[in-house]
Amino acid sequence: MKFCKAFALVFVVGGICASDSFAQVTNLRIAFNGFGGTQPLYIGQDVGIFKKANLSLEMIFIPGGSLSLQALIGKSLEVLMTGGPPVVNAVQQGAKIKIIGGATNLLPYTFVATAGIRTPEQLKGKRIGISRFGSNTDYVVRLALKEFALAPSDVQILQIGGSQARLLAMNSGAIAATVLSPEEALVAQKMGYGVLLDFIEKGIEFPHVNMVAREDFLDSQPQVARSFLRAYVESVRYYKTHRAEAVKKIIALSKLPDPKMGESVYDNSLRSTPDDGKPTIRGMEVVLDAAAKENPKAKPLTVQQLVDLRYFQ
Repeated sequence: MKFCKAFALVFVVGGICASDSFAQVTNLRIAFNGFGGTQPLYIGQDVGIFKKANLSLEMIFIPGGSLSLQALIGKSLEVLMTGGPPVVNAVQQGAKIKIIGGATNLLPYTFVATAGIRTPEQLKGKRIGISRFGSNTDYVVRLALKEFALAPSDVQILQIGGSQARLLAMNSGAIAATVLSPEEALVAQKMGYGVLLDFIEKGIEFPHVNMVAREDFLDSQPQVARSFLRAYVESVRYYKTHRAEAVKKIIALSKLPDPKMGESVYDNSLRSTPDDGKPTIRGMEVVLDAAAKENPKAKPLTVQQLVDLRYFQ
């Protein structure tokens, strides 16, 4: 009888182990508009944090928040990493999506201009490149113009595409200025371009990179969303405590020519990446206020309609 009980116990324990070993792995297609904010995800994938959560991440680069939102809404993705302004614009147009996490909660952009432009006044009449209208870059360029005491009508704002396309456009003379992420701005400075405004120094709360998902995905797979966010927070903790690995990953992802650039990007990211993986509510309120001034239809929108933090529970 004792033998039977012991055998049964071994069978049950073995069954649990076998079940864990062969648990189904869920593939998550995650798109992003730039490498900023993605480093913890890549590192978490490398060291097995997401594998431990039975998740496999398929990382997909899509330049521009509006284009990537189309892919999310069209069910080509499960999660999108993008800024607050594109999300507000999409929800205004009826998209059923929610911000469920925050990857970068401070405004990290740098406003750069060609060598001939030394002062904001010299921007008048010039062409300034953004990725797409309604994107983060569009919002930040308009914010920079406000800082310069200029109106959007004082310049020409052109849709150019991703950061590489904007750098090429500057190099060819097609545009005179643009906004870039910290690592891209460092490359631009190496190319001889000047910095007119560094938002990093200002420490402005801004929903620069958020985790966004469709409501139907969240309703049908809430446990997957919870597992993803738990693994993401663990990955952030690993990223922040393993400097050498993190810098190496930044250099590889962004193809930076100088290791010191990777260290600079890493140091800037420590402050802007929230430990708890949650988005900035204050930053979302600022974006909503700006949207309401641009478009009266945005006035009824609230942060509660855009952000859902239930998946951290």
